[in-house]
Amino acid sequence: MGFLVGVLALMALALCAADYYTTEQQRLAAAGDPRGALEASRLALRLDPFETDALEAQARALQQQQKYEEAAAALREAIERDPNNYLPYLLLGNLQLAMEDRDAAVESYRDVLELNPKATTASTYMAQTLVVQGKLREAKEEYLKLEREDRIPYDALYNLGRIEVRTGEAEEGLKDIKSARRQARSGLEDLEGPLARQREEFIRGMDLAVADAMVVAGRESGARRILSNSPSEQAPSLLQLLDSDPDAYREQVVNSDIY
Repeated sequence: MGFLVGVLALMALALCAADYYTTEQQRLAAAGDPRGALEASRLALRLDPFETDALEAQARALQQQQKYEEAAAALREAIERDPNNYLPYLLLGNLQLAMEDRDAAVESYRDVLELNPKATTASTYMAQTLVVQGKLREAKEEYLKLEREDRIPYDALYNLGRIEVRTGEAEEGLKDIKSARRQARSGLEDLEGPLARQREEFIRGMDLAVADAMVVAGRESGARRILSNSPSEQAPSLLQLLDSDPDAYREQVVNSDIY
């Protein structure tokens, strides 16, 4: 009996020490010390064989050092330890994107959604990856699921609208782009500095997308009005193209990539 109590006491001490090193890892990571954070996470894992948070932290630290294969190995180990936890799959998908292995990233995001169908981040990342791969109709289905469930962020709604413009639904796309633009503008007053400037630049791009959608939908006069008032550097050349050859403008939009 005394031996068992001693073993349990040692296990409790080890787990407490593991928690300490996990907290230390977080502190070092926040302080900009990825090497120290990596070592702290390794110590936590030695002390607690069931730990997964430390593995996720280890993967982040390794990724910061561009040790992608080691980071992926850490995340796969976390998945083996806790296969019902969707977060390591999500982190693995993001890592695979950084490694430009988009097919693998899509599969990881699908794994996330099998475990947690309401994981909006995984849905949006997967859809955006499909867009980059040129799989617009598959991406559209993912965005539409989010829209039907009222979980779609404004940037994802914007992408959905642009896809619709390019896949024969210009009026629906125009409606979604305008809605995304309204949402983007509604949060602008809460931002300052670089974040505000970034949002303003994004909204200017949305203005051009509205004009594009109008041209594809046959609303050339509305597109001309938007382009005439736009501060974008691209607006004058687009306006010139619209005035000289609206069909070429329309074809350019439909065949252009989405990033």
